[in-house]
Amino acid sequence: MTFSDSEEHIMSRILAAVENEPTMEHIQNPVPDILTFPNLEININEQTVYHNGIPVSLTHHEFFTLLYLARHPSWVFSKEQIYEAVWEENPKQCGASVANVVYSIRRKIGERYIETVIGSGYRFVE
Repeated sequence: MTFSDSEEHIMSRILAAVENEPTMEHIQNPVPDILTFPNLEININEQTVYHNGIPVSLTHHEFFTLLYLARHPSWVFSKEQIYEAVWEENPKQCGASVANVVYSIRRKIGERYIETVIGSGYRFVE
């Protein structure tokens, strides 16, 4: 397929923009069994979370949302990206699902770990 100069320029800009975009494959990469942060421990195999040494009861979506964000500290994910990764469904109808889950996680472990990036989504803060 041949591109005109303007099309070639547009394609190179698109490819540069998506080159470092997080994808579903990142959640499947080998990682340690336990992620440890100040006052927070996430045991992946047991699907348990400890905050200040105390076990925290999380729902399936809460646990995997927290895990998805914690595996990529400081990366900003949109609600749609989180929904697609955790719910494994088309994010077209994600609505308030992700926001509600993030709110619930914050209520259980505090607000310091998940930051809202206005207009973009959420990020895990170590």
